[in-house]
Amino acid sequence: MSFGALAAVGACVQIVKTLYEYHNVHTRNKALLDILESFSQNLEISIERLQAREQMLGFAQNDALDSIERDFRKAKEWLQANDKNLRSIWTALQASDKLKDLDDRLCKAFASKMSVAIFSALQDTRAGVARIETTLEGLPTNLETVCRTSTKEAIHEVIDELKAEAYAVGSGAADGKGFSNGEAEKIISQLVDQLAEQERLKEDEELLLMSTYPILDPAPPHAATVPYAPVSAPSQYSADQDAPFEPSASRPSSTFSRRRSQMTLGSTAMISEAISPPVEDPTGLMFDLVDLTGAEIVDPVLASDGLIYDRWALVNAKIVPAKSPLRILGEVTELRDKLFAAFPNRKQLYRSMRQEYRLNTLRLYKSSTFTDLPVLLDRFSHILLFEPSSVSLHVRRGLVNYRLRLLDDALRDLDLAVHLSKRGLSGETDKHKPDVDALRARALVLEELHRNKDALQDIEAVLAQVPRDVLSLSLRATIRGNDGDATNALADLAATNAAVRAGKAYRSRLGDDDTDLEYLARGWAYCSVRDFASAATDFGYSASLRDPADPYAAACQALALIKQEESKLGSASATTLETCLAQLEASLGVIRTAIMPSSTPPEAEVPRTLPSGAPALSAVEAGFPVTAYPTLLLRGSAKAVQGDAEQALTDIELALRLRPSSVREVSSLRCAMAELRLAGGDREGAQHEYDLALAAAAGVGGTRAAVLSAREQHGV
Repeated sequence: MSFGALAAVGACVQIVKTLYEYHNVHTRNKALLDILESFSQNLEISIERLQAREQMLGFAQNDALDSIERDFRKAKEWLQANDKNLRSIWTALQASDKLKDLDDRLCKAFASKMSVAIFSALQDTRAGVARIETTLEGLPTNLETVCRTSTKEAIHEVIDELKAEAYAVGSGAADGKGFSNGEAEKIISQLVDQLAEQERLKEDEELLLMSTYPILDPAPPHAATVPYAPVSAPSQYSADQDAPFEPSASRPSSTFSRRRSQMTLGSTAMISEAISPPVEDPTGLMFDLVDLTGAEIVDPVLASDGLIYDRWALVNAKIVPAKSPLRILGEVTELRDKLFAAFPNRKQLYRSMRQEYRLNTLRLYKSSTFTDLPVLLDRFSHILLFEPSSVSLHVRRGLVNYRLRLLDDALRDLDLAVHLSKRGLSGETDKHKPDVDALRARALVLEELHRNKDALQDIEAVLAQVPRDVLSLSLRATIRGNDGDATNALADLAATNAAVRAGKAYRSRLGDDDTDLEYLARGWAYCSVRDFASAATDFGYSASLRDPADPYAAACQALALIKQEESKLGSASATTLETCLAQLEASLGVIRTAIMPSSTPPEAEVPRTLPSGAPALSAVEAGFPVTAYPTLLLRGSAKAVQGDAEQALTDIELALRLRPSSVREVSSLRCAMAELRLAGGDREGAQHEYDLALAAAAGVGGTRAAVLSAREQHGV
């Protein structure tokens, strides 16, 4: 019946197409045009009726609907047979009369036959409802029999099938509402109660057996090695292996409560304390239910020491004696499946713990400040261990890495996010357009690395989809301004102002507020066209969007204020220099405190990586972490304006040593250091800096020419 209705709709569409072709031939005949329009409107109404009624007809064959299909098919055949007559032989008046007659007969037949079809469908629906009611009346008796005789696995299977039937047979699989009056939910609830009662009876029987629980000797040396347990671990004793139900994982009153029979062996010392041996599955796999930290294993992972732990014991940084620091290498899926088979309640706990950790991390991300970034980096790394294909999480971790100036890791995350966003459901590459948020974040990192050509490709791809993205427009303005194209840079900045004032600026689909990065990038753009007053305003606004203020944005504002006064008055006043240098010192202090808290002893050994695989941030040189390198460059520039060439050189050299390996464009910094050495009378040192600048600019024509020009200008 469904195929018949669809065929009828297809016939209608073909007729409409044919009639429009006739309209092209007789376009000057007003009467024929009116008839054609009336006929096509009637057909459209008929098609809509067919589509609406098709949703209601789902039980049996409907002869009336099949008759409607035949009518339309015959009409189509008549039109095709008389194609030549309609086009050239019959006059316009004759063609109009015949088409009007066909229109009237089809409409009358459709109205009468559709009423019969609807009545028949309603009768079929009533019969189907009666069959459903009969099935429901017999369900309780059938389920009661199943509960008395079946095993736990079979009962769980029945529950799953009943749920599927409830959603499929009830009010339709599409809306997923199940039975309207809750019969299926009640039956499932009764079935679960029956299952819980049988498990409680089973636990009572096991508690009686435990009073005479025998202590067995260890397995003989020649016994086969068992995975995930010592060779000397004794085998599990069970007096009721043939029973239909296995022991429950816990009491209803406590999710983590354990019976003594579920506790495990961890060492020879624990054996002497009368703790019972590991659980053995009928398949022969043995495993401990408690790891070395004392945590119950809900989400088993393999650590870098070769042992198995619960994921959340390592996430929560529980100390493992003589085995810290550990790193999660991967999931132990075989053990996890065995745990869930033996203790089904742990599956729900496993899912809920992962979901809760993810939600808490996203909440922290939305309200985070600079001091939260190391914690966020660790948390996102943990989540990506079990959600490695999440585009949004890679974008967010990439931005966290960017804010910490871990640019290598940031670029790696964002490259992967772009790749994953283009992948199809079946894994095929380049199936979709790359994700806009991943592209704009990657452009931000690429611009920081001075890879302007790659950054512009991402920027243009973003603006092709969202032309009012303030971040992308600001980054393009920065690149154009640094290349000397001030006109187009100012045009991009004007576009950002128009988008902000109109309230049409693009906002991330992730729901994250990255406005501070937009104003930070716009501040750089104003600096590139030497509008330091506007730059200082944008930097200040960017810093104020975080509480406490973002240290890097505040440092950018301080240097912009110095440059503004210098460009306006020829030199910065002592008061401005003192105030702005104090702000720069405060920003560096915030960075050092966030990365190396005061509670950490100086002699404490800091691990290089955390259990999640995230880098453990620490001081690299002179008490500064990698995160401080751009702020040190800003302070070096401020010291140069102040006239303290020696301190400026110290800051720039330290920043160069701290910079990530991906920051390769340092020729401009080397030229600045050469000028500082010349100011101090060190011509030999300046010559060496120019040599290093030329080496860094190798292969980059424009940059190399600029270095040579500066060298000749200073006569070095």
